[in-house]
Amino acid sequence: MSELPKPVLLSEVEALLKKRFDKEEASKHRVPSTARDSRSSARLDQLLLQDEERAKMPLTKDKYLVRENPHLVAWERETRKFLRNLTPEHGHRVAAVMIYEWATGIKIKELMEEGGSAQADLRKINQCLRFYFGKPYMTYIAGRKVPTAYRVRPGYYIRRHRPMTLTLWAEYTEGTLYP
Repeated sequence: MSELPKPVLLSEVEALLKKRFDKEEASKHRVPSTARDSRSSARLDQLLLQDEERAKMPLTKDKYLVRENPHLVAWERETRKFLRNLTPEHGHRVAAVMIYEWATGIKIKELMEEGGSAQADLRKINQCLRFYFGKPYMTYIAGRKVPTAYRVRPGYYIRRHRPMTLTLWAEYTEGTLYP
């Protein structure tokens, strides 16, 4: 059986150009073009950093672009400072009142006698503690009834746990967050 010749579908010019094309020289990463390379700017060459010298990329995900409550961020920072001072050798029972009194130096009982209230601040502290330790429970500490206490297990290090707020989380990932 003889093979039938394949019909030529290319024009003469296309066939000539196809013969001139060299696969080894063609850049597979660049679209063929007759345009010349753009001029580089000497100013930009001096201004721009090399790729390996550039800083870490900023947080750009949608979930990070959130306006946070500055009071919550401040109280989480104070809560982390308080938890950092606890010894990990044994367990602890922690309440929001303890953190508030430690951080401000104001006793809740005296504040209430003067007609003040710390409920908004205690709510923020409890929100942080609930994030770190889960569900609170009622207990007695030094003979006083504490309606919302959190159990800190032995061996707990706050520096091993990521923050709740994204503002502190950014500092935590950079290693600049105090605790």
